[in-house]
Amino acid sequence: MKLIQEENFFPNLNFILPEIKKIKLYSAEEFEKVENKKGNWPGLRSRFLGTTNPIFHEYIISLIHQKQLLEKGLWQIASFIHLRLKEDDSKDWIHKDPDDFAALIYLSKTNLNSGTYLFDDNKNLINDIKFVSNRFIMYDGKYNHKGYGHHGNSIEDGRLTINLFLNKR
Repeated sequence: MKLIQEENFFPNLNFILPEIKKIKLYSAEEFEKVENKKGNWPGLRSRFLGTTNPIFHEYIISLIHQKQLLEKGLWQIASFIHLRLKEDDSKDWIHKDPDDFAALIYLSKTNLNSGTYLFDDNKNLINDIKFVSNRFIMYDGKYNHKGYGHHGNSIEDGRLTINLFLNKR
């Protein structure tokens, strides 16, 4: 299994979190209208940060490279802010991503009843990564996975993450 976990991803999460919370989020249906692209996820997600907030997007990429979390080479990286609330927990499902790797940065307060499950091809649970604030996880996009323990009622107490999709060129 290819899984990378890095604690304290952002040097000062408390400094940037208020700015992250200002980024506009969209339902999958709203995203489809704004981006003219099909969206399929529970909760709310931002538009591609490389377009809407390129400085922040490049900052994330620079930290990934600085921490040597990717092998050398050219990478295409898409980043999004994603909010899932308590009401979204039953709407999530086991799935694979079409990308080489998927990554998450857990942003909101630590919640050990939340996290990301990884499954084998028979959908047997093989890993349970807990939602610890400022934790970065990256795994092979071909792994079955599912977020769980979505919580809260707003951006202030919900499950807030940065979702990344990484493809080697």
